[in-house]
Amino acid sequence: MKAGLVLLLAQPLLALKILCLHGGGQSASSFENDAGVVALQNELGSSYEFVFPQAPYSGSLWMRDPPGGKESATTDPDWAADSISMLDQIVQDQGPFYGILGYSQGSAFAPVYLSTVATGTFQVALLFCGYVPTTHTGLVGRIDGATPFGDIPALVWMGANDWQSPTR
Repeated sequence: MKAGLVLLLAQPLLALKILCLHGGGQSASSFENDAGVVALQNELGSSYEFVFPQAPYSGSLWMRDPPGGKESATTDPDWAADSISMLDQIVQDQGPFYGILGYSQGSAFAPVYLSTVATGTFQVALLFCGYVPTTHTGLVGRIDGATPFGDIPALVWMGANDWQSPTR
């Protein structure tokens, strides 16, 4: 065998990491133990490592409600700065990451986060039961300004019983 091939085979293969953003009001631990997430991890096997951060805002939220409640939008593009900062630290400390996965509010927040990171930070996005965070026009402006996030492939999944219809 050639020396380069022997060296390659001697090095352990690293699992591809996926950053998993739970739904609003849900904990990282409950999301990690969700039957659907467990089934996905089992299906993908040991080639993938799932990382489950906890949303930093009260109520386990990635984006707080606007100051006037859900009926009045906020225009602040930095409304979720604590979530962005926390995820930046996780990506720096635990990366590189292959993908970002979000469920519900985590899925709505994933494009916000993608709008702040360098192209190539993630190679895929997996978005389940998400929505456009229309009560956060400042954050939607960030998303619109950065789309299409380096043309990364995305799986966007909504069930037949999800009440929110995709508008973008």
